[in-house]
Order: sequence, then C-alpha cells, then structure tokens
Amino acid sequence: MKTGLLLSLLLLTSISVSAELQKMSDEGETLKSDSSEWSCVLDDKNSLVWEVKSADEGLQYALNSYTWFDGQSGRDSGTFTKNCYWGKNCNTKSFIEDINKRELCSFTDWRLPTRSELNSIVDYYGDSDALINTDFFPNTQIDTYWTSTTLKDNPSLAYEIPFFFGGSTARDKTIDTFVRLVRSAD
Repeated sequence: MKTGLLLSLLLLTSISVSAELQKMSDEGETLKSDSSEWSCVLDDKNSLVWEVKSADEGLQYALNSYTWFDGQSGRDSGTFTKNCYWGKNCNTKSFIEDINKRELCSFTDWRLPTRSELNSIVDYYGDSDALINTDFFPNTQIDTYWTSTTLKDNPSLAYEIPFFFGGSTARDKTIDTFVRLVRSAD
C-alpha cells in the first residue's frame, strides 16, 4: 500500500515538472509536448523562455563556447575564442546580438541568465547525465554554462552553472564555456 502511494506520488511529481515546461516553435508559438522540432522552451513556473541548442553547426550549435564579455568587462576576443561558428569575437555579447538579430522565437530581448535563473533549470532527479530535462533541452553539454552574474569582490570572474553537479562556480571571464540564453516570458 505504501509503495503504491509513493509510486503514484513520484509519478505525479514528474508529470507536474514536465507540465511547467512547454516547447515553442521558432515563430514563438507553443507546441505539443511530443513535437520533434522546437527552438525555445517556455518555463511557466519561472515565467522565462529558454534557448534550445542544436546538434547542427551554426549559431546555436551545442558545442559553441564563448568568453564572457558585456562591452566593459571580460574579454572580447583572445586565446580561448575559437569555438564558435564564426571563429572570432566568440564572446557572450556578440552571441546575444546575433541571436537578437535572428529574432529567435520572434523575440529580440535575449540575454544571459542570472545565477538563480540558470540554476532553476538544473534537474537533479532526471535520467540524463546532464542535470537538465533533456526532453526539453537536448544537446546540453555535461559542462558549465555562463550566467550574467559577476562576482562582487572580483569583476574579472563570473558565475557559471555546472550541469554535471549543479550549484555554481566562478570562472575567469577570459576562458570560454557554454551559453544558454533566456528572456522574460512576461
């Protein structure tokens, strides 16, 4: 009896977590959960829209990485900036500008997520090695992703979220890592 109740409770919990996420077309329309192609994910719980990475080379290629740069802090270009599809200016500012020009999912206000926003999609209970719901966020690297949050005591460092153990760490902005953009759904 207790086992059946516990199993039912776990099943309901997993269904409600997935129900908070919705796939979106490149035109910004909500899709059915079994859609095989989508460009963004709407997170109803946190009122955010997330970028989805692609397995194909190009602007949203899952293996592209970037140095942290906002126009004032970080590194525009340098030793570790050869891992984006255009091969120069492989920084977060350039990537955000290019996504906004492309109007991903019909939006032009994409940005780096805050530390708490990016932590909100870490999934410690999923079936994937990457700590994220890969049914909605395929091609996520088992690595770190930049946040917009700079360390107060050291402006040359920014927080990143490791999708292999969760939490957050600090990294020098001149070193490249992965990026997943977000925007407010409001």
